[in-house]
Amino acid sequence: MKVANLDRLAVEKPGRPAVLTFNAEENRPMLAVNEAVGFVSVGVEGVWHRLL
Repeated sequence: MKVANLDRLAVEKPGRPAVLTFNAEENRPMLAVNEAVGFVSVGVEGVWHRLL
């Protein structure tokens, strides 16, 4: 599905310099899909929660 959407984007909106995608670090299966398609990590975001 992801590859099909990227292919369609290339046809309908050619010339895009980048496509961003987001996944939780613990979602290893989806990260593996992204890596196989050619995505590379450009940053990591952390979220903190303070228990009261």
